[in-house]
Amino acid sequence: MVSSSGSVFGETLQTITTTKLEELAKQRIAFEGEYTALLAAAKAEKDSLKRVVLLVDGTKSCLGVKTDNKRDGRSGRVISGGTRNARLETDLKNLDRFLEQARFDPSVSAKVLEDWEKTLLQYLSVQSTKFQYADLYGKLVTEWLSSEKPTPADGDVEMSESFEELPGAKRLASRAEWEKDVFQAAEVDDQALRTHLDQLFIADKKDGAAAVRELRIKVDDFESSLNNSTQFTIHTLRTTIQGLQNSDLLSNGKREALKDFLSNDVILAEIADILNVRMKALDRWTWGDYVLLEQRRKLNGSFSIHFDPDLLQAIFLHYIGVKWSVFFKDAFLAVHDHSAWNSSHTDVPKVDRMRRSYFLGDRGSQVSPNLEGKRIRTHRNQYFAHQLLNHANQQLETEEGEEEAEFTDYVTKKRHAVQSMSVSAPQAPRTGGRVKQTARIASHSAMMYRNVAIEAKEEEEEEEDYLSTEEEYEEIRYEPKRPMETKQRLLHLLSTEIIVNTRLHGELTSFRTNFDSWNPLLPHQTIVTVLEFLGVSDKWRQFFEKFLQAPLKFMDDPSSEPRLRLRGMPGSHALSDVLGETVLFCLDFSVNQATDGAMLHRLGDDVWFWNKDYETCASAWASILEFTDVMGVKLDVKKTGSVRISHNKDLSIDDRLPEGEIRWGFLQLDPKSGRFEIDQNMVDGHVVELRTQLEGKSKSVIDYIQAWNSYAATFFSSNFGKASNCFGREHVDKMLATHRHIQDCIFPGGSVVQHIKTMIEERFSVKGVPDGFLFFPVELGGLDLKSPFVDLLQIRESVKENPYDLLDEYEEKERDAYTAAKCTFDKGKIRNMHHNTEDPNWKPEDADTFFSFAEFIRHREEFASIGKAKLLSTYAALLKHPKEEPVDPSVQIQQSLAQLQGQGNLRGISTNWYTMNAYWKWIAQMYGQEMTETFGGLNVVDFGLLPIGMVSMFRQRRTKWQG
Repeated sequence: MVSSSGSVFGETLQTITTTKLEELAKQRIAFEGEYTALLAAAKAEKDSLKRVVLLVDGTKSCLGVKTDNKRDGRSGRVISGGTRNARLETDLKNLDRFLEQARFDPSVSAKVLEDWEKTLLQYLSVQSTKFQYADLYGKLVTEWLSSEKPTPADGDVEMSESFEELPGAKRLASRAEWEKDVFQAAEVDDQALRTHLDQLFIADKKDGAAAVRELRIKVDDFESSLNNSTQFTIHTLRTTIQGLQNSDLLSNGKREALKDFLSNDVILAEIADILNVRMKALDRWTWGDYVLLEQRRKLNGSFSIHFDPDLLQAIFLHYIGVKWSVFFKDAFLAVHDHSAWNSSHTDVPKVDRMRRSYFLGDRGSQVSPNLEGKRIRTHRNQYFAHQLLNHANQQLETEEGEEEAEFTDYVTKKRHAVQSMSVSAPQAPRTGGRVKQTARIASHSAMMYRNVAIEAKEEEEEEEDYLSTEEEYEEIRYEPKRPMETKQRLLHLLSTEIIVNTRLHGELTSFRTNFDSWNPLLPHQTIVTVLEFLGVSDKWRQFFEKFLQAPLKFMDDPSSEPRLRLRGMPGSHALSDVLGETVLFCLDFSVNQATDGAMLHRLGDDVWFWNKDYETCASAWASILEFTDVMGVKLDVKKTGSVRISHNKDLSIDDRLPEGEIRWGFLQLDPKSGRFEIDQNMVDGHVVELRTQLEGKSKSVIDYIQAWNSYAATFFSSNFGKASNCFGREHVDKMLATHRHIQDCIFPGGSVVQHIKTMIEERFSVKGVPDGFLFFPVELGGLDLKSPFVDLLQIRESVKENPYDLLDEYEEKERDAYTAAKCTFDKGKIRNMHHNTEDPNWKPEDADTFFSFAEFIRHREEFASIGKAKLLSTYAALLKHPKEEPVDPSVQIQQSLAQLQGQGNLRGISTNWYTMNAYWKWIAQMYGQEMTETFGGLNVVDFGLLPIGMVSMFRQRRTKWQG
């Protein structure tokens, strides 16, 4: 096996890097020698024509331009290539011809010769600059590699000199707390848990019992499929290893070792044989004598304990975890789609449906598309059993720095007896009263799929927002998992629901909670009992128990005796996600039953709930409390809170909902405004932390930039919340102002760019570094410094300034639609529009008087919209991410991009402007002219000479944060 501290792949790259840097140094020495001699010779030559001829020949030699000595008898004159600079070669070809004229034609002026001389000197100066920055780049890489201090245990890149010789108090306290819990079995009343599961799913529940029976049959069939003797093949191993590389389980060294595996089919075949034997003998599987543990500091300041398993164990367990994950995702979705699962659709009374059909005709009974259906699809496809995989090849995509900020130190426990909302919405809400939510009934299901003719033109717009459940799920299931993106969408959903419900229903109540140390503290007895209830066999339950009860000891305490884990699950394991989701599925079902179908939005153990009905929220919270009690888990009090947001009326929260704030990242939900606001006090606390991470005498420039990119550009930006219409333009302006504030606090001149330039000048004596050298991608010889401002500036004008304007527009159109429908009815035109209603001959008592506006809008979320008042479109517009407005390219930049043709490793800035994303367009256009003037093009140094591979590989390594 390849050791965890390195790999053949990494060693080869280091050798290549060293060779490239040595070759660059040789080329620079040779060039500078020729260049200096040429300048001296040119200076000594007094004849301007001879001086230009001397410079032409010298330029060809210095810049490696190939010439053909056999053509036309002009020795050393005819250009035959040798460079990637077409402009240079064209100019030299032309100058050869023009110099022939100058020898014979006295009309060629001194000014023309002087211009030619300046052009040649410019080419030579640019090449000298390119070699200077190639040398600088080599020194930066050398500094970086020399500052790397991998430990034998994990091979992580140290971000700086030793921050603490002894572990910090916070680190020690975190470890002590973890050890106190995981080696003590939790007390769980197993009989009470079994009774709870029986009452929840089976007792007096015909549909629930049927759903559980079907689930157990699927479990049995799935287990049988795992008896196949060739579970592991080269193909399945490749997929498994790729998934492992993207997870947070393995150290940097072991992730690099996996690359060696991927590149060698012989190794993969041998591994497959070993693991197939291991699968056949599943009942004899063990962890071995012990598993090493490592405590890591996360970017957000918290600490986590990570397993450091043998690579074969990691591959084996990841494969099993993925298989069970995909199975349970499909199995739980089947329960979600079963009649046992209550729908959030409101039961529209038959008389209400008949009256809508009578007064509005066929379109009055049209159900699809409707807003509640959209909510259900979004919940089912994106937030139900989210931690489980949609398919075996689904990959996890995260960027370093995409962690939720730890806000518990900034929580203020305070209950406001009365909370009201003051928003910039000029109109009071116009509602038709609240309809109690109940379970789905057959009549509504029948209506849902009724084939109703759509009045063509006015319904086209809303049809664009509608996808069937199957279509939408198929669209989503093949996307990679992007946890941060999913969290951002959840914030947008809540913000949108606040806007819609406070306007249309007068209020919305919400709560958020997290389970306290879910992975470390989840009782083993709870997991095993739930698995047994779901039909998992003794064989597999015993395997899962051995997976949970691992013999553990810490890397920094190798002489200690291993201790058996008796509580909790190892983090970052696909199998841990599976076991956790089976338990949390019981919570999902419990809340669904207790609230008659209201939707619990959940990302692992991060739980969000909102509803326009306060009592529904109280029922949901009571269900969560019951779950925590019977499952033997507990909630994190500091990450638990609730709000009740209302429009122009005072509403209180009683003790049936939890006390506390609703927070996410740097955002806090203001119960008065109903908006997520950036907590500037919390930002300032993390600014201090960022300054600490950036300090350190031995931190290399590349390390510094990587730390800045992860913390300032990604971590801060992610935790401010992604821009959306529901957040409004003010939120974008606050993010821009806060990013400016961060730089002002950390750097004396308020600029990270100037600070890095000063670092380079002090360490390497290079002055006047172009800004583009810092911002350009590594592939062009830049340092890939990220700007948090560019993306925000490109979307600012696209964001809806006031999101409530969208509701104003909707309500105005809704009034117009009512007026138009009334006019149609009063003229008697509606009589011939009852072909597809439930009873075309039915008439109400007030048959001659068009129904009221309150009745017209009463079930607006359950029926398709009438006229141009598109509620579903308004909802979609609030959720919409603003479209970036990229800058336009100048002619010069387009020409410079064209010069990159043939360079195959490009990323970010490429040869085709229209395939580049908006961020890189901005960078290319803003800094491209200076880069072209300095380096003769967008490449800092000639393609192929820089150690791009080494830099790219090490940038995939995780930063090891101080503290």
